[in-house]
Amino acid sequence: MIDVTCAIIFQQNKILLTQRDKQSNHSFQWEFPGGKVKPDETEEQSIHREIWEELEIKIEIIEKLTPVIYDYGFKKIRLIPFLCYFKKGIIVLNEHAGFEWLGLNEIKERDISRADRELIYISDNQRLLEKYSRK
Repeated sequence: MIDVTCAIIFQQNKILLTQRDKQSNHSFQWEFPGGKVKPDETEEQSIHREIWEELEIKIEIIEKLTPVIYDYGFKKIRLIPFLCYFKKGIIVLNEHAGFEWLGLNEIKERDISRADRELIYISDNQRLLEKYSRK
């Protein structure tokens, strides 16, 4: 199983969603940005590194949400989500085809990756996402 972190990044009641590029396993699907945890780093270090590498922005972790285990058939992942605030920077797409800031209900209507979709419907995660969407 592969440990993968993802950031659910809030800015002004909107959540950052990124779109995979055509070379990825999930071409043009939307996702919360993040990536694989390296053996020598914590999950928190991983999400900060991944967000910097992919988007060149800084985030502040608010809290860790409930992870989800998902089997895509060709790989099995444990997706470890972090609720975050956007801190600073200008988004640069180093690995994605696009990005959007969306409300929680808009995200639910998008073609997001299956693991990401499952994690937003875990009751504890959903409660926290709704709470931070209203701030």
